[in-house]
Amino acid sequence: SPYGLMELSQYSKQLAAYSVPYHELYDTMKRIADISAGVGVDMSRIILAFGQVKAANILKGTALRQFTEANIPMLDRLSERFTKLRGELVTTSDVIDMISKKQVSFEDVKAVLFELTDAGGMFYNMQEVLAESLSAKWKNLSDAIANAMGGMADSFIGDGLKRVAEILTLLVQDWQ
Repeated sequence: SPYGLMELSQYSKQLAAYSVPYHELYDTMKRIADISAGVGVDMSRIILAFGQVKAANILKGTALRQFTEANIPMLDRLSERFTKLRGELVTTSDVIDMISKKQVSFEDVKAVLFELTDAGGMFYNMQEVLAESLSAKWKNLSDAIANAMGGMADSFIGDGLKRVAEILTLLVQDWQ
């Protein structure tokens, strides 16, 4: 992934805050990360729009604008989705009318986002493509070094620092 471990941890917490079930968290985050990588927009913006739709259980104009500003073709893809479902042409104007009448559900939006990241979708495995870039390779190296340093600190220094903290705590508590 072109994203660092700390970033992914933060993003997963954001998704969890929007009540994305634990068993769906990884898949949902991977798909949103693929979209983010493809459109070049910070993942937290997409999570915010996704979460707002999930919380309201319908697509509102403000969330549609957020998706549009993030370069996600939500309106066009909803038009295609409803055209297939109804078996008749549903224009983008029709979709805007449906949104104003609260007829576009969270499930519709989720389905569109997942279709964009399914095999053959415009953002399919986009993280893997970007992970091959030089900047992503350096970010992955930085994460590996940070993890190794943390592990070394815990194993070599951790016990000694814990003992020093315990002694200092006793000294402060018994200062008299």
